[in-house]
Amino acid sequence: MDKENVLRWFCSDVDFRVTKVLKQHWYKSKYSYLNDPRPDFGLMLLVSGRVDFLTEQGTVSAHAGNLVFLPKHSRYEAFFSDTADDYLICFDTNENGSLSYSPMILSESADVACYEKFRNLSDENKYTTRTQLYNKGSFLLLLDSMVESVKNDSDEHTQIVKRACEFLQKNEKITIEQIAKNCAVSTSLLRQSFLEKLGISPIQYRTEMKMRQAAYLIESTNMTVSEIAEYLSFFDAAYFCKVFRSHTGMTPTQYAKSKRI
Repeated sequence: MDKENVLRWFCSDVDFRVTKVLKQHWYKSKYSYLNDPRPDFGLMLLVSGRVDFLTEQGTVSAHAGNLVFLPKHSRYEAFFSDTADDYLICFDTNENGSLSYSPMILSESADVACYEKFRNLSDENKYTTRTQLYNKGSFLLLLDSMVESVKNDSDEHTQIVKRACEFLQKNEKITIEQIAKNCAVSTSLLRQSFLEKLGISPIQYRTEMKMRQAAYLIESTNMTVSEIAEYLSFFDAAYFCKVFRSHTGMTPTQYAKSKRI
């Protein structure tokens, strides 16, 4: 089944049921479904790093910002880089059909709204007591937003932003001029594309990307503020705290406490 059929499946009358929502910071290098196939469906939003899904059909490589569909009954081995962090929503349905195939990248550059919906659904499951009906509603809103985002992935500005985001995610020190050159566009068109598709500049995107990763690490690991600042290549912890507060309205410590309520 190709991407278009997956999107049509999401829009059908299938009864989707969320089974679990995970925030994963990978300390081990791989996870295997080769001997026992995957027991449910999954939607993975890669926050940072890289994951290579090895299947009988070949290798599917996912990078930060990619949205990946993991089919039920699929067999694969996932290899994680030491910087891999992700959100994973596991779900099941009343119809399995013929969806036994390999992991598939649905979108190469998830937008900010997609990140927020993954995070909100994760928070609802971890920090509050919600009914299955509430989780289902939140999940359906995520699917609707995701389908619309994927449908709009084909225009020129989207393609420019996708390529630029890949360079930003792989090389944090790359300049805007270098990105524009690698994308074969002018710097003005690059900025215009970012503003049109994401509402922010490339530099702001890079900072937003780091802040999303910082929030993820604060919520999902026991790393100290200094360790997170070093991990994200900030000059020092004090500057990291200043940037984090300007984006969230809270210090990293305050943010951590708010997530434990």
